Amino acid sequence: MKVSLLLCSWLFVASSAISAIPSREPRLENESLRLELSTRDGSLSVFDKRTNLTWRQQVEPGFKVTPDSLRVTPHSISCRVTGPDETCDLTIELKGGAAAGFDLTAALPNEHYGTLPAYPFHFVAPEKTWSYVQNTSGEGMLMPLDRPGEINKAHGWSGSQPWWGLTDLQRGLSVRLDSFRNPDTHSGPDDSTVYAFPMRLRYDFVTSGGYAALAKLYRDHFLAAHPQMQPLRDRVADRPPVGMLKDGVYVYLWGENPADDLRLVSEMKTAGIDRGFAVFYGKHPIDRALFDGIKRLGWIAGSYHMPTGNLFRVGRRGWPNAILTGRMSAEKLRRTSDTKGWERICAKFQLPRWIEKAKGMIASYGTQLFYFDTLVVQLAPCLSPDHPSTIEENQAARLRLAQETQKLGTVVGSGEGVAPTWALPGLDFYEGAMSLRTYADPNLKIPSGGYDTDLGDSYSSDATFILDEKSRIPLFQLVFHDYVASTWVWRDTNFQSRSFAWKKDFFNILYGTMPIWHMNRQLWESHKADYLASYRAVASVRSQVGFSRMTDHGWLTPDRSNILIGKAARELSSILALAPTRRQSARRWQRSPSSSARLLPASLGGSGRAAPFASLLGRLYHSSNDATASTTYPACRLDRRRLLSLPLGQRGQAGRRFGDLDGENNPPG
Repeated sequence: MKVSLLLCSWLFVASSAISAIPSREPRLENESLRLELSTRDGSLSVFDKRTNLTWRQQVEPGFKVTPDSLRVTPHSISCRVTGPDETCDLTIELKGGAAAGFDLTAALPNEHYGTLPAYPFHFVAPEKTWSYVQNTSGEGMLMPLDRPGEINKAHGWSGSQPWWGLTDLQRGLSVRLDSFRNPDTHSGPDDSTVYAFPMRLRYDFVTSGGYAALAKLYRDHFLAAHPQMQPLRDRVADRPPVGMLKDGVYVYLWGENPADDLRLVSEMKTAGIDRGFAVFYGKHPIDRALFDGIKRLGWIAGSYHMPTGNLFRVGRRGWPNAILTGRMSAEKLRRTSDTKGWERICAKFQLPRWIEKAKGMIASYGTQLFYFDTLVVQLAPCLSPDHPSTIEENQAARLRLAQETQKLGTVVGSGEGVAPTWALPGLDFYEGAMSLRTYADPNLKIPSGGYDTDLGDSYSSDATFILDEKSRIPLFQLVFHDYVASTWVWRDTNFQSRSFAWKKDFFNILYGTMPIWHMNRQLWESHKADYLASYRAVASVRSQVGFSRMTDHGWLTPDRSNILIGKAARELSSILALAPTRRQSARRWQRSPSSSARLLPASLGGSGRAAPFASLLGRLYHSSNDATASTTYPACRLDRRRLLSLPLGQRGQAGRRFGDLDGENNPPG
């Protein structure tokens, strides 16, 4: 009996000693990553074995893991995390092998929609010298993390592509949202984007390549999810008008009548603007003679439409997100709204009616292009009892409306406030994808005559953000350049400002994107030389790379001979920067009207060396068809603030080592 008591006492002491040893936090691990969940505050830490970097999150006080909810398997962790006014059911999955990313699902019990929750926490960069990689409403921004107050809508998914990242221009992290969101498209720091729950997030870590590698991750993911999508070049056989997207200019015509606009296009063609889209908003009626005349000139004829109408037809601004989050009564809005308004915004209701209307326009006028203003922006649930739909169903119906219109043989575009990727399987071009509405949005009302302000002198405050070559990066083009054409927006055209038109053209050249103009008799006769110079400069590049994939972007070394992406890149000028007069001014543009500074060295000499601009394009773009030996490459010169196209000579043997320039002939338009 005494022995038994002693044995029991010893077992009790031993058991107490073992339980006093702190248990290890829940962990998942594979060949690349080691992930740990802190039960004390709910935060995650990730150790990247390839780079010896530890990633941690920005912890908010008051959160913790509920102990009895914790479940751990070899490849997953699930638990409930509670915090101030928030409960989250968390699931984390890390695959085995060398997978360098993990999946996270966050469900908020009894909530279907809401604004961005405080949990899960966001990751922070390992060092303050890193940058925030942001998808704005259109293109990307690279923002220094040591100035966080300058970043609008950080760590959310309100932009065109639903991912954000962190990078030191080599290593990086991408955080992708795979569930539904209704983006806040307004400029400024406040973000009222609404998300569906559960939220599904994907975290990926890269060891090299910086933001270009992060963009490639999203490209690979998106194309794998949409295997039916064709590159633009492959759409031309079935829909020849798509070929104009390669190097044409997108022009809104504002003449007094159809005959006036036809004369304008004829004069533009005669002057040398060979390829373009003539698009009509409705200032005057269109007719068959106008569209047939435009097509005889080799241009594409199209028109502006809003098949799904404006949301303000049924409620005050912001009502869709107010309904989703319970801040507004759906029943009350239904009772006080006009039935016709619901018919206009419901894509499921409009789909068959629009297709019949489009067929009629094609038969009557020969329409080749349809631009759907805000089709992809004004998402909402339809509350009509006759044809109700959720906001997700409305989104799916809008995509189908665009796809069915493409099947009619036409070019289809949309845009305005944001360029969301969910609509890409139904679009050929995005108006506004070149813009940065998250930071600046020119306040112009085009239908009431705002186009008359083109080539004015305003715009300086907007240009601070939109045309900042040190911060903007072509994230949209790195992912989708060969799948969708991009322009500025009609409230922010290439010639919105006389002082900055040259710089917008430079961005079109670098990004290989489509210029957008407004045109009437007064604008053409007053600024003909400016339009011609712009067209020649941009088209000479886009004819080579308009349908090619953009594979890289970076900064040039001081001698302009190599692209540099790495620690020293932030100390050098942007790839767009003109040749500086001194090393310390490498970030500045030379803006003197009398200057004649070259964008890139144009020397070919007699040694057979490749033109630096040709080498630049060869590195930034990829095509399955190499250029022929007779291809010439343009350089761009700033001369009295005009862009001039300079032939750099024949492409020699040395030029072929750069390769991969799109040398195919322009498809028929």
